[in-house]
Amino acid sequence: MNYRLNLFEPLSQSVPAVGCEQLDAALERLMTADHDETAVHAARRHFKRTRALLDLVKPVDRGGAARASQKLLSGAGKLLSASRDAQVAVGAAETLRVEFADASHERLFSDLASWLQARHEQVQERAASENIGSAIGEVAKAKAILSRLDFGDAPVKDLLGSAAQTYKRGRREMKKALASEHAEDMHEWRKQVQRHWRQTLLLQSAWPREAKARTKLAKKLSDALGLHHDLAVLCAMIEQNRAVFRSPSDVNTICRFIYEKQAALLVDAKERGECLYGEKPKAFHARLNAHWKSVSRTDDKGRGRRKKQKCTKKPPCGPGCKCEKKLAARA
Repeated sequence: MNYRLNLFEPLSQSVPAVGCEQLDAALERLMTADHDETAVHAARRHFKRTRALLDLVKPVDRGGAARASQKLLSGAGKLLSASRDAQVAVGAAETLRVEFADASHERLFSDLASWLQARHEQVQERAASENIGSAIGEVAKAKAILSRLDFGDAPVKDLLGSAAQTYKRGRREMKKALASEHAEDMHEWRKQVQRHWRQTLLLQSAWPREAKARTKLAKKLSDALGLHHDLAVLCAMIEQNRAVFRSPSDVNTICRFIYEKQAALLVDAKERGECLYGEKPKAFHARLNAHWKSVSRTDDKGRGRRKKQKCTKKPPCGPGCKCEKKLAARA
């Protein structure tokens, strides 16, 4: 599956093609997702990709279809969030166990894992069938709306401007999160990092050399911020269920480990974030535009060369022959 816009095609063709491909994949996952959390997680990932696409094209959509479809996908994601939160808490606890467990804490982490696993199974059993069915309905509506997207004759440079606005929001959220260090602000920053990362993938034809390195950096930053959020979710669960633990000391010890890990993740996120968002938004936008102009000029010249290719055989084979295709490929 190629998550990339063809910037040399009209937006009315390339945008629905990418969006429908993602939502078809999400529907396929959900149709077979009964008690399969891997399938649910994959479907949510397709939701996020489509929402990033819709956010990118929303400023040039003249009819509001992008906004409506995005809202439906947001609702579908929330329907599946309870199971996801229970699942990530199990994973976050395992991360803590690997990093902090020793002989003196083995019983503590065993108790924590048993409680989280039981809770996870309860949430999964309660939410699975009904919520998945509702989510399928929302996704089907969102896909149908994609046919109503109206971009007129909007040029690619308008999408580049939209991507620059996403970058600007991410930079702003980074500053806010690093200043407050609150879990909610860190989570909001992560959302913008993910959106920037996915929009970079969508526009990679505009800057093929940098896109790969930038998406790799953004993915690592997103992972660090994601674990920070998962640990915050775990901490909230523990605080709300103190009675299930053997003693207040157990709760305090686990929370201390969580805070230590979050502090280390914050240092890592700060370093990666300052690298990803080191450029001012106007400079970022100008450089992205320059990349696109260079790529589009190169493509125009390449197309011109290919049009001039002639068949090498005598007499010529005819238009579209293999000789012409070989010469075009070399050009």
